Amino acid sequence: MRNLIFVACLSGAAAFVPAFVLPSAGFEPAETALRASRLNGQAKGTQFTLPMTSIAAGVALFGLFRPRRAKKVRISRKAEPIEMGKIDPQTGERNYVNPFEERIDIDKDVPADAQREPSGKKFFPYTGPVYKKVPVAEGLEFPLDPNLYYPPLEPPPPGAKWGDGRAPDGNWYMDIEDEKVQYWQGVGKRKTACAIVRIVKGNGQFIVNGRDAIQYFSHYPIWWLKACEPLAALSQKNKFDIIAKSFGGGISGQAGAVRLALARAMQEYNFNWRPLMKKAKFLTRDWRMVEPKKTGQPKARKKTPYHKR
Repeated sequence: MRNLIFVACLSGAAAFVPAFVLPSAGFEPAETALRASRLNGQAKGTQFTLPMTSIAAGVALFGLFRPRRAKKVRISRKAEPIEMGKIDPQTGERNYVNPFEERIDIDKDVPADAQREPSGKKFFPYTGPVYKKVPVAEGLEFPLDPNLYYPPLEPPPPGAKWGDGRAPDGNWYMDIEDEKVQYWQGVGKRKTACAIVRIVKGNGQFIVNGRDAIQYFSHYPIWWLKACEPLAALSQKNKFDIIAKSFGGGISGQAGAVRLALARAMQEYNFNWRPLMKKAKFLTRDWRMVEPKKTGQPKARKKTPYHKR
């Protein structure tokens, strides 16, 4: 490409230079043009016909072979219709499916005329935007623009949860010995400690920060039992493996954080366990903490003695 451009420019310059340069005298373009016109018997101003033609040819070749910028191709995204969430007053059917509105299955032993115990929370129907029966955020058009968002560009199927690193089908998966295994996850806090717990189907192993739980909790049975209490209370301890990561605070606070995270992970696995765990306060965040020390005082409540003089 560069060689072709160089040849075109060189040919135009070779035809343009003889009209301006004298064979023996210096560089006098005006006298050279006039002398050439008199010898050829041409009218004034026609001596530039040949050079201008060559220049035009060179410019045309340069424009033909010059590198051009690639045009940006705009991908047309056809937006799907987005409607607002509503409930049919006659049939009670919804035009959306909210997977986070989970309900407890009624046991067969419960009589048909038994009344549910009210939770005390008022129900607010969803009236936001809905795309393919999935509640979505306002101001979005699907499929999402790949220049602004990371995939997936479509919401999950109706009834599947999303977020927190879930797969497109709404579940969590991890690789264990090159095998895709499903797990359930929960996050808990206690004092200044925080814990992230994953449970998988197994035989009762309990690992905290890469170490066995009994060894991690300094062979103190109260802390170990407190951490795995939700599974032990439901007689499920030997059916799941617990993989926990805790940080911050002390050993006692981390045991309480693992307990809350484990209960939330169990609720993700089976929502019907929620009433029992809620009654036992496994799903309640314990907000008790050490009262902070006051500025200018020796301790949280202890005060310096008052002396009038």
